[in-house]
Amino acid sequence: MRLILIALLVLLGLAGQAVAQARPGPEARPLGDWTDPDLGRAVIEGVATERFLWLRGASGNLVRFDRQTGERKVEAQGVIDILADGPQLWALSKTNQNEAVVKEVRRSVFADRRIYFEGDPVALFATGAEPGVVTNTQVLMPAGDGWSRHRLAATLDPHAHVSALIGDALLVGYNKGEWGGGLRRIDVFTGTVSFVRGAGDGLCGGLLNPECHPMVGIVPDAERVDCALVGASLAHLSGRYGEVLRVCRDTITRVFADTLPARSDSLSPGGTWPFNSIVAVRDGWVAVGQDRYARSRHGTVAMAAVPPFLMWAGLRVSAPSDDVIFMESACCWGSASFIQYRVIAIPVSD
Repeated sequence: MRLILIALLVLLGLAGQAVAQARPGPEARPLGDWTDPDLGRAVIEGVATERFLWLRGASGNLVRFDRQTGERKVEAQGVIDILADGPQLWALSKTNQNEAVVKEVRRSVFADRRIYFEGDPVALFATGAEPGVVTNTQVLMPAGDGWSRHRLAATLDPHAHVSALIGDALLVGYNKGEWGGGLRRIDVFTGTVSFVRGAGDGLCGGLLNPECHPMVGIVPDAERVDCALVGASLAHLSGRYGEVLRVCRDTITRVFADTLPARSDSLSPGGTWPFNSIVAVRDGWVAVGQDRYARSRHGTVAMAAVPPFLMWAGLRVSAPSDDVIFMESACCWGSASFIQYRVIAIPVSD
């Protein structure tokens, strides 16, 4: 009975969102209309320079676009994660069931690193040198031409956000939508895996509650090198929630949340502004939702409207703004005739 009730609520909530957020006129698209021959049904993430734009698609391809001509080139296939770290752009590609490769695709001055593993690769992480790799059972640190392996005390799920190495620890965040996700800390050299959360009462009480708070991104803290900033956000049914938090070992503090006004509709009680993702930029971070984004510079946050999208190289992208390019990346929700696309931010570096 509980599952039937949840399904009915989901259908009603999606219908309400389609009515409220579908954009009429020439920008509206038929349901399921968007796909790309190289990227597939969605753009997952990307990075850019003044000359090039790299996009990782749901197809598993990493595609480089020339920003002057629109010409494209598939740089890698089977890509699970990418990591921009200084002048390098790294790609983690799964080559078969128990083998993957770490490849530097921007400058190509590093040799490819092969990985043999059990289970599933999860993500790359920055170490201050060449990147490390998290699998669902191990952390692999670069060591000479190979890897030092550190087994985890608990098995991780794939499809996670992973922080840069902070001392001897990593933060791993999951986005499971209305089912939460939460944040975990890995002690690399002991393999300990523990939840990072604040105390609280009730079903969803406390900061970073794993039952209720999905993680939409983890970025370095430009003001505290021993900390990280995490984005927690959810827009589901009548609930709207989003905040950026600073995590310093076992201390969690709120950094940003934008309170929404309560609407006359009793099913929309306000909440805080939800966002799809958070990305690092040169002096802070950008969090982006469907129509608005937050830009933090040296700890000061300002809100602005997402710029208009234009067709370019078969994609819908904005002009650069606040050190990012905004992009319509994938289908989120809609009806038979209108659809709302997920918006992501692509950091632009020198």
